[in-house]
Amino acid sequence: MISIDGEVWTFEEIAPGEAHCHRVVETIHTARSEFQRVEVCRTESYGRGLFLDGRIQHVEADEYVYSESLVHPAMTLLGGSARRVLCVGAGPGGAVRELLAYPGVGEVVQVEIDTTVLDVAREHLPHSAAASNAADPRFTLRVRDALDYLTEGGEPFDLVVNDLSEPFPGSPAARLFGPEALRAVRARLTPGTGLYVSWCGSAGPRSSGMAARICRNVRAVFGHCRPYLVHTQSYGTVWLNVIGSTTPFDPLARSADQIDNQLARTLRGSTRLYDGVTHHHMFHLPKDVRETLATAPEDADEPVELAVSVRSTP
Repeated sequence: MISIDGEVWTFEEIAPGEAHCHRVVETIHTARSEFQRVEVCRTESYGRGLFLDGRIQHVEADEYVYSESLVHPAMTLLGGSARRVLCVGAGPGGAVRELLAYPGVGEVVQVEIDTTVLDVAREHLPHSAAASNAADPRFTLRVRDALDYLTEGGEPFDLVVNDLSEPFPGSPAARLFGPEALRAVRARLTPGTGLYVSWCGSAGPRSSGMAARICRNVRAVFGHCRPYLVHTQSYGTVWLNVIGSTTPFDPLARSADQIDNQLARTLRGSTRLYDGVTHHHMFHLPKDVRETLATAPEDADEPVELAVSVRSTP
């Protein structure tokens, strides 16, 4: 956080010389876990939000954009049903909430290493549905290191959702975006039909390096991947997500009307962002983004490099 004329603002560098800020009107809760600083702050424009080591994870006004975008495109490709789903991270539980809205999902396993995030979400972030998720008999929580859990083996998953925080060096997420972790995910997917979905990061003109590298890693490990655009406004930039598969797939094979009909049959309740038109829009990438992904650097095995935010406290 930074102080400007006596007011507290978040400050996150998106690209060199470019940052995004929110005015903080109240700090609701602060805790230090074994892994990170966990804060709940109320921002002026977007309401309550979760911040890890000072970086925004989500805020209540547009958390649905992030969570719906992470879950529903892949679930659409799976026909609205999945026997088992794994959520890696997903501390506040928005992705889990969206998955449990499908009666055709048999089990959702969440693997989260930081119990402080879970406790804080249940107490201070009612919009995240962390408490109601825990009450669903299809939900299982594993407090574990995700890579250890993946490499243990076990029953396959029809879908693996990567909902981790940013992989800064030393963070719990640092090992989980590279080829080793992706190979562990591939080994746990249902052969032939399993899907992997992850956020990739900013797709801005000066900030798309991380997204390009993550997409490249997913393509190298799974063989087939399709990136798509997501605009969570509170992040200050358009982001990419990516779906990976060991077999070819076409996210645009069904019309918008067909997707809407499937949602009506398979989804309990309604979405705020996602429908058939939105699905098609997401997968039609602008020319500059396509060119950036096509010319991503060859050093895909190197750790993801991120811009470091400048922070001070008032």
